[in-house]
Amino acid sequence: MLLLLVRHGQSLGNIEGRIQGGDDPLTDFGRLQARTVAAKLAERNDITHLYASPLDRAMETAGIIGEAIDLAPVPIAGLAEINAGRAAGLLWTEWRDQNPALAEVMANPQRGIMEGWEGGENGQDFGYRVISAYSEIVARHIGTDDVVVAVGHGGSLAWIAAKAYGDPLHIWPGARGGFVNCSISELAIDASGHGTPGRWNQADHLAGLVEP
Repeated sequence: MLLLLVRHGQSLGNIEGRIQGGDDPLTDFGRLQARTVAAKLAERNDITHLYASPLDRAMETAGIIGEAIDLAPVPIAGLAEINAGRAAGLLWTEWRDQNPALAEVMANPQRGIMEGWEGGENGQDFGYRVISAYSEIVARHIGTDDVVVAVGHGGSLAWIAAKAYGDPLHIWPGARGGFVNCSISELAIDASGHGTPGRWNQADHLAGLVEP
């Protein structure tokens, strides 16, 4: 199987610098990015399945992709971004000013993974959830020629990348972040379930797009 990982389009929270919750919408530019990646994926003419995080920005992106490839996106709860609990909706600058000690700890990849958002998740629980969802997708398609698209978030895709690259999973996978909105990353998965990264964080199809 071939797994194509796509980060959602630009959201309002992305440009405002907010800690995002579940209802953060795409911007007009984010929708343009989604239409552009949808056209790129449609060129393949071989995609068999489409999954997505159930959060609004990912499902909207997946819906646009689905229209282009004639597939309805199937939500996978485990692909959602980390649950920031009561902090969702705050500006990152506001939250850091209010919680300087916690912000310092959470910025540490080894120590911060065990710190949780009030009313939400900690990094370790988030990682387990995402990798479980990834394993679920692989189990559905292992040993087939299926080409599967999964639309997620910077955080959830970073955990999948850490798993694929064989990184230790007891630290925050910050080094695997940096996914461009509506980029495409390829992961070839063999009959044993081992994933081999291919072209990663591809964004050439987005070149030349102009924000409104």
